[in-house]
Amino acid sequence: MPTARESTVEREASLTGTSLHSGAKVRLTVKPAGAGFGYQFRRMDLADQPTIPAFLEKVKQVERATTLAEGSVKVSTVEHLLSALRGLEIDNALIELDANEPPIGDGSAAPFLDLLAKAGRKELEAPRSVFQIKEPVWVTAPDGGYMAALPHEGFKVSCTNSNHTALHTQFLSIEVGADNYAKEIGRARTFVFYEEVEPLLAKGLIKGGSL
Repeated sequence: MPTARESTVEREASLTGTSLHSGAKVRLTVKPAGAGFGYQFRRMDLADQPTIPAFLEKVKQVERATTLAEGSVKVSTVEHLLSALRGLEIDNALIELDANEPPIGDGSAAPFLDLLAKAGRKELEAPRSVFQIKEPVWVTAPDGGYMAALPHEGFKVSCTNSNHTALHTQFLSIEVGADNYAKEIGRARTFVFYEEVEPLLAKGLIKGGSL
C-alpha cells in the first residue's frame, strides 16, 4: 500500500535525448516540489516559461501520445514519465523541458526510472489523500474495448490484448506498487507494427522513432 505521507524528489536530476514524434533534441529536469503541487510541466524554451499541470482536463489529444495543453502551449508524450512517477509513489514534481516532448529513450519508462533513482525520494509532512473507488465504474470505446474500475484494497491491473491479428491474445493481471513497478511494468516498451510506420510518418508523427 502507498505510504501515508506525500512525497517528492529529493534533488533535481536531468537527462537528454530525442523526442518521439517531433524528433527534437530535449533536456528534461525533474525538481522537488511541495505538498499538493502534483506534477507540472514547465516549457523552458518558450517566452515566460509557461507551466502545464498534469490534470485530466488538460488532456487534449491521445493519438499515439498523451498531450497536455494550456491554451496554445502543449506538452506531448508524457505517459512514460508520469507512469514512472506514479509507479514509484512520487506525488509532487516540477518537470522542466526545453521542447514539447520528453525524451523517448528506448520506448519504455526505464530512462525515467534511472532519472528518478538519481533524484531520490523524499517524504513530506503532509498526509496523502487517497482516492477510493466505492462502486464499479467503466467506459467503453467504439471498437468494443472497455476499461472498468472496481473497488479493491490496493492497485491491481488486469488487461487483455486481442485487437491485432499478428498477436495471440495476451492477458496480464498484477498488483502494482513501488516494490515491483520497476521490474514488472516500468521496462515494458511501446511498439508499433511495421505496416503502421508510413501512415504515422505521413501524419508528422514518430520522427524520433527507431526500428
